[in-house]
Amino acid sequence: MNSYNSDYSEQLIGRWWLSIIVGLVALAAGFIVLINPLTSYITIAIWLGVAVLISGIIGLVQSFSSDSALVRNGWVILAAIADIIIGLLLIFNMVITAVMLPMLFGVWLLYRGFIGVVMGMDLRSCRVPSAGWVVLGSVIMIVISLAVLLMPQTLGVEAIVLFVAAAFLIYGFSSISLGFRLYEVHRRAREME
Repeated sequence: MNSYNSDYSEQLIGRWWLSIIVGLVALAAGFIVLINPLTSYITIAIWLGVAVLISGIIGLVQSFSSDSALVRNGWVILAAIADIIIGLLLIFNMVITAVMLPMLFGVWLLYRGFIGVVMGMDLRSCRVPSAGWVVLGSVIMIVISLAVLLMPQTLGVEAIVLFVAAAFLIYGFSSISLGFRLYEVHRRAREME
């Protein structure tokens, strides 16, 4: 393994707990949506905004606290900044949120899905165990995002609500799984020192 991949894996593995925090926030948002599926379309937008905002902040902190060029990759930083902007837009502008929620959600989910696939492939190249689950979860997120983007009006509010819940749950489980995989690698690396 070259030093570029080694630096990347060390930085990613050392911050395994950030993936678990993001996953827990996403799971909480998914369960809240499932418990109250039709109470308020705007409430879902706010929760989506909060989750996206938190995801962006954590992603930005992770990127800038890393010494690795791969973790500080411009695309990862751009994704985190986009998350923060979209999260703030969803939280503070209800008119735009109500009209644009399906499209914003679809675009955000598509982008995060692609980032997850790239991250999963990078993990596989670093020989992180079960990195394929991260890729699978990300591919499922991409499929859901395409369904939302291609049929935002056809699917209706109820379907969007269920897609939001499913996407949050999948994203949450995928992030938590990634965090535990990274923890195992981190633990083994510390035992070898």
